[in-house]
Order: sequence, then structure tokens, then C-alpha cells
Amino acid sequence: MNSEKWKQRNIPLLLVIFIVAVIFFVIQSFRIPYEARQVTVGAVLIGSKADRGWNEGHFNGLMNACREQGCELKIREDIQESAGESVFYEAVEELVDEGANVIFLTSFGYGTYLDKLSARYPNVAFFCISGHGKAKNSTSYFARLYQVRYLAGIVAGAATKTGILGYVAAMPNAQTNRGINAYAMGMRKANPQARLLVCFTGSWDDEKAQRDSVSRLAAAGADVITYHEDKPHAIQMAEAMGLYTIGYGSTKEKYSPRYLTAALYDWDVVYKKVLGDYMSGRMRPSREYWLGLEEGGVRLDNMSSLVAPKTRDLVELEQQRFRKQDVFTGLIRDNAGKIRCEDGEQISDHELFYGMDWFVEGVDIHD
Repeated sequence: MNSEKWKQRNIPLLLVIFIVAVIFFVIQSFRIPYEARQVTVGAVLIGSKADRGWNEGHFNGLMNACREQGCELKIREDIQESAGESVFYEAVEELVDEGANVIFLTSFGYGTYLDKLSARYPNVAFFCISGHGKAKNSTSYFARLYQVRYLAGIVAGAATKTGILGYVAAMPNAQTNRGINAYAMGMRKANPQARLLVCFTGSWDDEKAQRDSVSRLAAAGADVITYHEDKPHAIQMAEAMGLYTIGYGSTKEKYSPRYLTAALYDWDVVYKKVLGDYMSGRMRPSREYWLGLEEGGVRLDNMSSLVAPKTRDLVELEQQRFRKQDVFTGLIRDNAGKIRCEDGEQISDHELFYGMDWFVEGVDIHD
């Protein structure tokens, strides 16, 4: 047989076989050996696993993911960000000593220590809720709550009678700020003249500061209150004062119909995805997980009977829009008048996750 004809006939086939073999090798290289699949998962919580808020959501999500994957879960509770480096390191060291080779750090401030931890324990996989950490054995994960914050802002903007909304938040950082901004953008979608007053408490769980903030916001005219804290003290105070409220993170409390809706995480979806990828070997080094409405990582709670049909229709219309473009798309100005996003552009995930040290128009920080 002519060698040239043989090459023309067989080289494409051989090339396909070679490509398939390379792909198979790459896939296998990301798989965890069978004996390593029986992993122990550790988690560090900033509060109690039964706080009916942020920490309980993480704990339940991790428990369900570990149960699905056949992993043991070990936790350390009440490790405050303000407790200091030594307290945090001690909690992680205890988890490692107990056999944890996958550790989830479930509070934003923990990211400060991530690079040191990754170097100290190179054989442990670290997953952190913040965007910090550049080591190959660390990965960031979160959910795009800002998407449903925006939808909740529509509900709030349509409900206000005074045109002033109140927002109680722990402290300014990229995570908190993008939620405030998305909420304000939704508010102004429904009510272009509305204003959002924000009170920062300086803590993720200070009941007195939250309740005092609600009182101050109400005195300034706010008739719809939401919050970004670990526990719903702000909602409880607003309910007692007869204000409209928008919840966050949890729906276990029973409130009046003035509780209009809530912006919720689905930590079951997030942890099953992240831990499932790790266990199956699909996880890539330095991959960032950020699950949104499309993946089921976040959702808007059922709306109150007080929410008007036209408001529900607008929420649905905007939710459908997110299939094509994200919240932070098109012309966006900050509250000082500076253009932060041009018409036809979209703010990048990198800026949303690591930056966003500014607030959109309509937001006032209430000292």
C-alpha cells in the first residue's frame, strides 16, 4: 500500500485517538485516589451552629453535603473574627489533628489568614467564603445573593410609603457593599426617587446595635427595613415597630404579612456542588465557585400577600432578564455622581468579589 495514502487515511484517526488519550489522562490526573475519598471535612463557624441564621445555614448545608458524600464532619463554633490570629489558628490546628483534610472557612474575615494556613498545611484543601487566598490548595466559594437582593429591593421600593428604606449592616466590605448596591438598584427600579439609608453596626452579631439602628432609621423616615447580619434582631425590632421588612438568609421566624419577602442562600446546593466536585476530582486548583439563581445557589422567598400583582410581575420580568445579563450591567453611577459602569458594559466578577468599595446613587450612609 502507498505510504502517502496510508498516512492520509490513518493519521486523522490516530490523531483522534491521541486527543482522547490526552483528555482521559488529564481527567484522571484530577481524580482523588480511591483511598483518599473517605475524607474528613472540617468547618470553622463564627457563631453557633444553632443560631437560626448564618452559621446554622452553613452547618446544615455542610451536614447534608457530607451525608451525601459519606464524609465525617467536624466543626469549631464561635470563633470570632475579632478573637485574634492565635484563636483562629488553634481552631484550625485542632481540626487538622482530628483528621480534617478539607476545611471550610465560613466567614469573610477568615480570609486574612488563608495564605499562611495554606502554607502551613499544604496537604489540606481550604475553601474560604472570601475571595482571599492565592495558594493552590485554597479555593473561594460563595453564592450570588446580590441577585436576589436586587429582586427584594424591587419589592421594598414598591412597598414604601415614605420613599425611604433602611438597611442595617455589619461593616462595609465587598460582600456587604454589593448587596447594598443591588438592593438600592432594585429599589430604584420600582421607585426611581427612593433613598436607601444604611447603618453599619461594626459587628455581625450585636443585638443592641441592630435594634438601635432600626430605631434611628425609622426616626429618619424609613418604613421598610432589611439587614445584613448573622441574626435577625433588626427584623424583630422592625416588626415590633410596625414597619415593613425584607428578610435575609433565614425564614424560620414567624412574622406578620409586613414581612414582604427574603433574600435567601441555598447552602445545600452550594456545598453539594463544591464538596461533590472535590470528591469526584472535578475541582481545579484555584477555581472560584460563585453560584447564583441559575444554579440554585440563591432564591427569593415567597412574597407576602401585601405584595401587589404588578410588583410580582416586575420581579419575574427582572429575574428572567438575569438569564441574559447580570444585575450590574449598563450605566451605573455611584452616589457621588461618578460613572462606575458604562452603557453596554458589565461590572466584572473580579470587581464584584474583590472590589466594590463604593455605593450606587440613592444610597446614603446614616451615621
